[in-house]
Amino acid sequence: MIYDFIALFSLFILQSLSSTALLTDTHPQQLHLALAGVGSDGQPNGMSVSWFTQDKTATSVVQYGLSAEKLNNVTQASSPAIQYLKKYGYHHHVTLTNLDSSTTYYYRVGDSSTQNWSAVFKFRTAPQTNNEPFSISVFGDMGYLGSAERPMLIAVEGLVKNWTAVGTRRQLERLTNQQEIDFVWHVGDIAYVDDAFAHGFVEFAYEEAYNGYLNWLQNVTSTLPYMVSPGNHETECHSPAFILDPSRSNSLRNFTAYNARWHMPSESSGGVSSMWYSFNYGPVHFVSLNTETDFPGAAEENHGAFFKSGHFGRDGEYLAWLEEDLKQAAAARASGLRPWIVAGGHRPYNEIKKHVEHLFDTYGVDLYVCGHTHAYRRSLPAYKGVADLASMVSPTHFHNAQHVIPIVVGGAGCDEMNNVPIPEGIPGDITIKAMASGVLNVINSTALYWKLIESYDGTVLDELWITKSN
Repeated sequence: MIYDFIALFSLFILQSLSSTALLTDTHPQQLHLALAGVGSDGQPNGMSVSWFTQDKTATSVVQYGLSAEKLNNVTQASSPAIQYLKKYGYHHHVTLTNLDSSTTYYYRVGDSSTQNWSAVFKFRTAPQTNNEPFSISVFGDMGYLGSAERPMLIAVEGLVKNWTAVGTRRQLERLTNQQEIDFVWHVGDIAYVDDAFAHGFVEFAYEEAYNGYLNWLQNVTSTLPYMVSPGNHETECHSPAFILDPSRSNSLRNFTAYNARWHMPSESSGGVSSMWYSFNYGPVHFVSLNTETDFPGAAEENHGAFFKSGHFGRDGEYLAWLEEDLKQAAAARASGLRPWIVAGGHRPYNEIKKHVEHLFDTYGVDLYVCGHTHAYRRSLPAYKGVADLASMVSPTHFHNAQHVIPIVVGGAGCDEMNNVPIPEGIPGDITIKAMASGVLNVINSTALYWKLIESYDGTVLDELWITKSN
């Protein structure tokens, strides 16, 4: 009897110690950056720093400075960390403001009360002038790992048996390490966490997959801004363990996880949450569209697969914001300030052009990048179905194009890689079925260079020059 008591008492102590360890698990992970703020020159003058802790901290702090040894500046979050699902961690956001342009900052994040800090990372701020060239990685529809690392237990209804995103992630890491890109733009469908049930049907794997994805990319996202746009796979969780549990289903619907985890520059651009926003960088005005909700006929205007969605703004607010944003961008271009306007969103241009074609044409959007279709499609500049062939110098060069050039770059690799057919285009469109991502090189005020990179060997599968007269 005494031995049974000792065994039970020991088990109680071990469980207590285990619980205490969990309650003090405040080590930062999943660090990711986003451009923030706007200076007098219109360029971003801040950086949003985000991270995750399993348990609640007393503070959310970023220490930063001009060297790894002298993190003399301290900024603390003005709002509490977000916990949108009980027992599944906290999401911290701190915005650093009034940073010097074209400057490398070193930083670490953590809780000043416990001195539990991350490693020291670094980032470089946006340029002050419009004359500095820069490059960005652009893609949509990238999942977490692949079927070799996360076997597919279900492969029906669009889910495929064999797939991977490992190649694209390696290219992204290579581009980062070789300093070939300045930031990343993931135009929707991030990690495919709503499909996590296909890897463990009876488990609730949604949060595990999201956490895994952000840790998987931390060596990129902790040093480069990782800008995101909402896609249809951000809407809600599709796990049976979620749908049948009201406590979870009330917390994981209508883009809740997406808006809690990401912190895009909507405040400085008049946008809403991370659903729609814009920012300037060098000679380009970038606009992140919401292709999912808040306009008539949007695919998730009122409802996702299972639950209500949309209505992040007043009726008409989103399209009114988009027009005003493009109007201001066009005025800046007319003044000689920023000659390029690049828009991006999740769904292909054909799906949204009823609402944006006139705006894009009126205000001169140069390029639209998107995903959703799990392949590559580069289309001719056209308006109401009529292509602008006069601007075609060659199949890979357009000069003074009168209409937007749409590019679908949705083949980064996901567990539904083959389920979205490529829509019919017009003669002259370029279509490539391959695992690939894009890089947009902004050369100067008169030239953009786009290339599509194969995800395993880095081969350039397609390229395009877009030029304009001064």
